[in-house]
Amino acid sequence: MNNPTNQRRPLFFATTVIGALLISSIAFGQGKLVDRRDQAEGWYLPVHGQVLIDGQKASDYHVLLYKDNAELGKLESDKRGKFELELDIDASYTVRIVKPGFQEKIVIIETVLPKDLVKYPDYVCTLSLQKEASSNIDPFYTDFPSAIIRYNEELGGFYHSEHYLTHIQTKLAGYANATF
Repeated sequence: MNNPTNQRRPLFFATTVIGALLISSIAFGQGKLVDRRDQAEGWYLPVHGQVLIDGQKASDYHVLLYKDNAELGKLESDKRGKFELELDIDASYTVRIVKPGFQEKIVIIETVLPKDLVKYPDYVCTLSLQKEASSNIDPFYTDFPSAIIRYNEELGGFYHSEHYLTHIQTKLAGYANATF
């Protein structure tokens, strides 16, 4: 006669072993999926953007996204004036903010990271739109990006180039204040 207790022992043992393996992998892993970038596919940089006009939340604008100069798509603004993007690591993106009656805003985001870096912060930005450019601004400078964003090892995150931003703002302000 078969003893029902003896039949359950292998099942109990297998369940216990699998459970122990799962618990130990969770305990030792602590949510760490990878420890090197070459172990993962689909790594991306989360971008959280806010668009303002005169300090107020903007609406009815479009976000056009390009990767290596190829258009990926178009996003509509949300009611809060915010947008979110997920940009692949080790790529170059152009983000264009377009709203009728306002000067287009262009931002370059380069998502290249140091090869050994596996943890990095999201990029959070605020963009301000200006009324359509007046006729005394040289369109040469309005076609340049407003900012170039790259990973800054010293600061430990993604930041715009202060030197570039100051240069472009100086050029645009010089033309805006000039009398022709």
